[in-house]
Amino acid sequence: MFRRFFRWILRTVIIVVVLVVIVAVSEHMAHRVQPNSVLSVELDGTVVERGSSSVLGLLSKNETALNTLRNAIDHGAKDPKIVGLEIKVLNPEMELAQAQEIVALIKSFKDHGKWTEAYLETAGESGLGNTPYMVASAADEVSLMPRGDLNLMGVQLRELFMRGTLDWMGITPNFASAGQYKSAANMFTNKDFTTAQKEEDEGLAGSLFDQIVAAMSAERKLSPDTIKGLIDQAPINADDGLKARLVDRLEYEDEFTERVKSHGGSVHRVVEYTDYARASLFSSLATGDQIAVIYGNGEIQRSGEGFDPFSGPDTTAMTSDDMAAAFKSAREDDDVRAVILRVNSPGGSMLASELIDREVELTAKKKPVVVSMSGYAASGGYMISIPAAKIIAEPGTITGSIGVLGGKFNITPATQKIYANTDAVSRGANVGMFDMWTDFTPAQSRQFQDDIQRNYQYFLKLVAAGRHITVEQADSVAQGRVWTGEQAIKLKLVDSLGGLDDAIAAAKGLARIAPDQQVGIIELPEQPGLLQSLSKGKMTALFTQRPAVRLVEPVIELIHAALSGHAIFSAAYCPVVPML
Repeated sequence: MFRRFFRWILRTVIIVVVLVVIVAVSEHMAHRVQPNSVLSVELDGTVVERGSSSVLGLLSKNETALNTLRNAIDHGAKDPKIVGLEIKVLNPEMELAQAQEIVALIKSFKDHGKWTEAYLETAGESGLGNTPYMVASAADEVSLMPRGDLNLMGVQLRELFMRGTLDWMGITPNFASAGQYKSAANMFTNKDFTTAQKEEDEGLAGSLFDQIVAAMSAERKLSPDTIKGLIDQAPINADDGLKARLVDRLEYEDEFTERVKSHGGSVHRVVEYTDYARASLFSSLATGDQIAVIYGNGEIQRSGEGFDPFSGPDTTAMTSDDMAAAFKSAREDDDVRAVILRVNSPGGSMLASELIDREVELTAKKKPVVVSMSGYAASGGYMISIPAAKIIAEPGTITGSIGVLGGKFNITPATQKIYANTDAVSRGANVGMFDMWTDFTPAQSRQFQDDIQRNYQYFLKLVAAGRHITVEQADSVAQGRVWTGEQAIKLKLVDSLGGLDDAIAAAKGLARIAPDQQVGIIELPEQPGLLQSLSKGKMTALFTQRPAVRLVEPVIELIHAALSGHAIFSAAYCPVVPML
């Protein structure tokens, strides 16, 4: 019996060793780069903050992982065997801040004395194409498919108002908010813009539009007035785009690929960026100084499976449980010299936001914490950023929204329309305050509004303490108003503009690590395996991020919050979804 068990153990160990050797050899072969190679980047599908080299990552063919892209371009810029970069912009969906970060990566690659070429299939198909074109225009030369379009048509923020629909259905909204610009509930309580909401959206649209114009003007060496004139003429076909010097040549993808392979009269081998940047399976065994990058993506939730296909810019929610475990791991790891919190979230649960904020605060007492804001870092997403020693945002980051809202729906009139009725026997004056079958009483309404105001005042005190301003100054830039990163830096809500690479540099400085010293990067929270993801239904996320869904995303989010378990909720949430 013992001998049989021993032989089984021995066979298992041998199999594991053989598999490890096979994987090690495969990794080595995959990362062999020939001299005079060209790094090939393909942007297609949703741009997500974090990808994986696991089996699950291989299944996610319709997304582009920004962390993998960043790793490949950063390393390729310094690799003497990589001489050029080709960027194929096919059909990506990304936020302006994400596009700006990719542009910065391409520019950094060029700054190392290397050439870049971009192929654009089309900039928008029956939609806007500003961000795909911005990325392509950062290259030395831009090629466009001969039948492609340049839908450089500006910026739009469209709001949806459903009060009339709710009245027709017999659903009564009972909402309260703190901050005159905290407009997330307006879609339920109003039939049109409020003055404050219109002012906020005008300011956002203006800032985003000016950033897009400035980027196109700088990259294509055309005046801002010329770019604005072309925007007013869009959509622009391929021939007219070539005449207007928006692109350098018209060719198909196969022609582009063959031309890149012989760029400059040399023969180049093309290396796919996903192969080039594939993370080693042994990276977790690395020793020495490390920086932890903790990803906070999607709607902020207190607990649960952390998946809601309709919430936030990413497909996965940010739960306080996962974030607490990630920060505790980074805090207690002596090899981790600094922590970067990478935020891409419109906010969510007020309670969950505070739980995460506490973990950031505890970590900041032990080691430097730097925040890197991506597409969104608003409301609850901003709250969790406050304890950091430094906050870095992209110019196009959607941030601020410092305010609180909450409420519930009374669906009794709706049920009565289908001849259903409900009644209850109760003890306690406020026992029905949280249900979905009654309106607030006047006393309950005052009590709820007071609670929202208390949460808002607490939020303001956090901002004042973290940003070293008075509560009155915090209130003047808060009021629930949404700002771009470009606006926020003028208001002292962020410290500087830049991407994750800038955050890593800042973290090194704060941790007294030499700028040129190599450090290991640990990414947290730990990602689930394939079976765990399937059991939680996360594979369905591949089909959820579509422009049509994004327009009604805030509606579904607030309905979800109001009807999931409790009819009443309090949230720090930003509903703004710019169409770019």
